Amino acid sequence: MRRVALLFAGGLILSILAPAADITGLWTGQVAGRGGEKQDISFQFKTLKNVLTGKMFGDEFDVPVQGLQVSGDHITFYTTTTNYYDGSKTKFNFTGTITDKEIQLTREREARAELEAPAKDAKKGDRKQTFTLKRLTS
Repeated sequence: MRRVALLFAGGLILSILAPAADITGLWTGQVAGRGGEKQDISFQFKTLKNVLTGKMFGDEFDVPVQGLQVSGDHITFYTTTTNYYDGSKTKFNFTGTITDKEIQLTREREARAELEAPAKDAKKGDRKQTFTLKRLTS
C-alpha cells in the first residue's frame, strides 16, 4: 500500500513539473458555421512578459482569448463575442489537446438563459463542435 502511495505521489509531482506544450505561433483551421458552411478560424498565441496570451481571428471579427491555460498537452480558454446588431454577448468555451503540429479543439457555446432552452433544442442542435487547427508558424 505504501508503494502505491509513493508511486501516486511521484506521478503527481511529475505531472505538475511536466512542461506545458509550446503553442506560440499562428494556428488555423475550419469550423462549421451556419447552415454547415465551413468558416476559416485562426488563433495566434504569444508569450508577453512570461504571460501566454492569444487572439482569435474569424471571418468577421477578432477577439482576445481569455482564461488561457495550458497544462502538459491540454489547453482550455474562452472567447466572448458581441452581436453587431443587438449588442448581446456570447461566450464560447474551448478545450483541446495539443501536439507538435495540431491542436484538436472542442468549442461549446454557452446558453443564454433568457433566450435558449437549457438542454438540447431540436432547432439549435448540439452546442459542441470539434475541429483541428494546424500550426502555420512558431
